[in-house]
Amino acid sequence: MSRSRSTASPPKRDRYHHGDLRRSLIVAGREVLAERGVEALGLREVARRAKVSQAAPYHHFASKAELVSAIAQDGFDDFAEALRAAADAVGGGALQRLTGMGLAYVRFAVGNPNLFRLLFRPELRGGMREGPAAEAMARAGSAAYQVFLDAVTAAVEEGSVQGSAEDVAVAALSIVHGLSTLLVDGPVDLSQRSPDKLARVVVYALGGGINSRPMS
Repeated sequence: MSRSRSTASPPKRDRYHHGDLRRSLIVAGREVLAERGVEALGLREVARRAKVSQAAPYHHFASKAELVSAIAQDGFDDFAEALRAAADAVGGGALQRLTGMGLAYVRFAVGNPNLFRLLFRPELRGGMREGPAAEAMARAGSAAYQVFLDAVTAAVEEGSVQGSAEDVAVAALSIVHGLSTLLVDGPVDLSQRSPDKLARVVVYALGGGINSRPMS
């Protein structure tokens, strides 16, 4: 006697309950940001991209501003990791590691222009300055800066850089962030130049500059 087979369909899960929903929404949001800019970000658009119901994002984000803050936090985390990875790949002394970070800074900006704008232009984040989401974003931004400051501090302690770590960090960031902004937004037309080659020229010049004794 043959055993009868059940033809009942397996129960459907709620559309928003699929693994790590919050992470899926952030990933979807970063895709929208990269393709269309922060103006296109919205809970409904991110839900569509993540293939969940329009109500699903509200389980994690009360507003677009909270979503944008979470994307910025995720971006800062990736930015810090890119700086650390570049330093590790270069190896060598502290100054060489710092130079590697400078190149990574510019490459990150050029490779992720809309994310770079979001991270460093607070007005694009909707003016969100209070609450857990804003605090988490601020901590992630501070942690990314600390990676750079730690590298500068190591170079000072090594003796390859003269001056206070804080002053040198500001000077170094002025160079690499300024170049990154020029490459991403102008106003100088650098479209006919290789961003990576230009970054190498500027960053290595920076390395030579901070390796010399500052003027009193």
